[in-house]
Amino acid sequence: MNTRNVFAKVGFLILATVLLGFAACKKDKGGNLTVNYQYNYYPVDSGHYIIYNVDSVSFYFDGGNWNRDTVQYQLMAMFGDTIHDLLDSVNFLVSYSTRPNANAAWSAPYVTYGLRTMTNLQVVENDIRFIKMVFPPALSEAWNGNLYVPVDNNPNSAYAIFQGWNYFYENVDTTLVLNGLTYNNAIVASEVNNISQLQKEVRTEVYAQNVGMIYQEWESLNKENGNGGDISLGWDTGAAQGFSIHMWAIAHYP
Repeated sequence: MNTRNVFAKVGFLILATVLLGFAACKKDKGGNLTVNYQYNYYPVDSGHYIIYNVDSVSFYFDGGNWNRDTVQYQLMAMFGDTIHDLLDSVNFLVSYSTRPNANAAWSAPYVTYGLRTMTNLQVVENDIRFIKMVFPPALSEAWNGNLYVPVDNNPNSAYAIFQGWNYFYENVDTTLVLNGLTYNNAIVASEVNNISQLQKEVRTEVYAQNVGMIYQEWESLNKENGNGGDISLGWDTGAAQGFSIHMWAIAHYP
């Protein structure tokens, strides 16, 4: 399976950072300063689940023409029990299942795990470690989400696509309407936004309080001008190779 076309494979990381957001601080009755880390932007309680609709498009050049294949399916993320890792940190289990449509049965689950520390959320996607969120969220807060991704300048390396990413919060505590559902408290996290005439690398994730991730957009495209691509065309029609993934929540519990 191509690592560039895999979305949901989650594992654990070990990282500690210190981020104190003054806007999220308050004093308790004893006058002590406390911090609201807003962990409810990514709940991990057992039994919590989110169902997504997914549109996945693959672009490729066959030597004479550029082509695009579109696949639509549903993905469910189900949170389960907790386990302890070798450092005795408590990791949450999450299983992912897919189905071609709402009338079909779910596939056998792929079970993985993750770690939410005091100051960040850590996941692994396709065996690559990322720092997805930092707590408490603050507007324009930036961090190195690919800190643990190996540096490899080989263009054929599975890691090359992740070079030069810069994570930051575009919006914090904003209101969004998605698929007819209103989320009064949402966060928009930009992970990469690199666009040139020949290449486009954009990945954005949106999280809502008491739900978790409600939207993801990931486009990794290049036009390879002179070899099937055309810089005069838009990305939807002029991309010679790459992929585009859009997924949005349609249901969740609780």
